[in-house]
Amino acid sequence: MTVHLVDGPISGYQEINVNIQTVEISGNGGWITLGTPNKTYNLLSLTGGVSELLASGATLPAGHYQQMRLVLGSGNTVKLADGSVQPLTVPSGLQTGIKLIVSFDVAAGTTKDVWIDFDAAHSIQVVQAGASSQYLLRPTVWAYDKIVTGSISGKLTDAATSTGLAGAVVYAETLDTGGNPRIARSTVTDATGAYTLDLLPVGATYYVVSQPVLGTTTPKAYDAKASDGYALSGTTPVFTYNAAFTADAATGGVSGGLTPVATSSQSDAVNLLQTLATPTSGSFAFIVDSTMATVATSTESYAFATVPVGLYSVQAVRTTLNLDGTTTVTSSTLQPATVTTGLTVTVNLGL
Repeated sequence: MTVHLVDGPISGYQEINVNIQTVEISGNGGWITLGTPNKTYNLLSLTGGVSELLASGATLPAGHYQQMRLVLGSGNTVKLADGSVQPLTVPSGLQTGIKLIVSFDVAAGTTKDVWIDFDAAHSIQVVQAGASSQYLLRPTVWAYDKIVTGSISGKLTDAATSTGLAGAVVYAETLDTGGNPRIARSTVTDATGAYTLDLLPVGATYYVVSQPVLGTTTPKAYDAKASDGYALSGTTPVFTYNAAFTADAATGGVSGGLTPVATSSQSDAVNLLQTLATPTSGSFAFIVDSTMATVATSTESYAFATVPVGLYSVQAVRTTLNLDGTTTVTSSTLQPATVTTGLTVTVNLGL
């Protein structure tokens, strides 16, 4: 087995440095060591096709494998937008390793090529304590057998000028049987507006969703769009989706609190959803933005600062880290949010 490490994009940090001691897989009643990198990786450097090798050609018995783990070391840090470096705390529940649920069949005489996506964008929880903040690692990690994955790529442009939209967040989303969306992969467009959503497991249908918000000082927002569903398979693993977006000068915001406040073993993400019409597949509620909540001593809050006017809904997703390293996920009920020009609507969420 060969194991690679990649990451999706994130804003607000210059670096996220994580020390990985070993990568292991569970088999034959115990853990098999695949590699011992014993190295600190800046996850934010592992985007846009860049990867790091964690294990190369490790030998293991043929068979079916259902769990992997990354054992972390010390010295994990985040570098903030202002250049300061802060410790990245690893909760005690992760001392035995970050567990990854997988489903790999390894045949005799073959090599399995596995890619691990750390998804740093949804792995850092900010906990405020007085005038300072603590940064906790709340990992959202996925592992893929690359031979059974595909990709969707394309270009996002401004409908009025035909110029590429650089720095726009793009999601590949799936819908469950109840029509609920989940972000499968995310990326950011390059300087020309081009993007690639890779490592998408075949056998599922993916929708490309984006609500571009460009710039930080005076952000420029565009109305959201969603593609038709692309059914990736072994025979059709690659698709292309290009889209032109309309700028929306009228924006507002959505913010609120969460209760009860997350404990030391929990982390909360908040999703902003909007019902979007696809070209031919109908209309669905998609996630157009996602953020990690901020925890204070007795309160917890979230905010979406630049949102085009319109009708939205908001949902919190809480991940609880269990003592054995596994996680349990719970969601709040969807709450409506009407965004109007120049105002921030308050929507509180209960979990």
